[in-house]
Amino acid sequence: MSKSIRITRPESDFPELVVEVPDSWPYIVLEPLYDVHWGHSLHASRQFIKDLERIAQQKYTLTWNGGDLIENSVIGSPGLFDQDGKPGDQFKDAKEFLEPLLPKLLFAIPGNHEARTHRVAGLDIAKLLADQLNIHYFTDYCFLTIKWKGNKFRGLIHHGSGGSQTAGGQRNAARKDMPWAKADFWWTGHLHQSMADLVFQADYNQKTDARFSRQGLVIISPSYLKYFGGYAAAKRYAPGTLGTTPVTLYPDGTIEARVRAKGRRL
Repeated sequence: MSKSIRITRPESDFPELVVEVPDSWPYIVLEPLYDVHWGHSLHASRQFIKDLERIAQQKYTLTWNGGDLIENSVIGSPGLFDQDGKPGDQFKDAKEFLEPLLPKLLFAIPGNHEARTHRVAGLDIAKLLADQLNIHYFTDYCFLTIKWKGNKFRGLIHHGSGGSQTAGGQRNAARKDMPWAKADFWWTGHLHQSMADLVFQADYNQKTDARFSRQGLVIISPSYLKYFGGYAAAKRYAPGTLGTTPVTLYPDGTIEARVRAKGRRL
């Protein structure tokens, strides 16, 4: 990168982060890591390592930790014996594989798997990891603003919640924050599915009262957890998808999501 990004956390009643990207960048790719579940016996390790290396090498990519980075099964957790290694070892591994991403790793939020440690021991293991990596940490939401080439791309980031299984239920879960929080993209994970929905918004210029329309994206990132032989298959939950959902920001304000359908066509 010819110039580094600048990250600030303004004083606010909201959990905000402002990222200023050099105008020399021709585009920006957002490719966060959601629901990695490192340490689960069904972890898609080969694909994850490949994606990690690609994200680290891509010149104009930004990322964040969207939660459930490690399996972190503790006493009382479902699937306690489905994990490989102890949570402490998973924590150490996570720190090591995130370190190469630090120049582009913006922040971290927790998932429900990190919350397991807090529930039984009062320890915020997600914050501990963020502190050791010296990155910003938010306990639930992050209101993200990316300033670049005269644009302000505004995102509302959360890990996600709920157990919706139908396509309609998952869309409703992903749009849950839309009534109260305006954004250009709303980004969650948790459901282990990949989704990118285009939505219409009516807005107005508060200085001139001029009305205008703008489109936004509602995004769910998939996971790195394989299906057969695990808890989801046992409960007959629908199979999820693997990997990431990259989103590209362009100078004209366009936001483009890429959802890839992989597989051989015989």
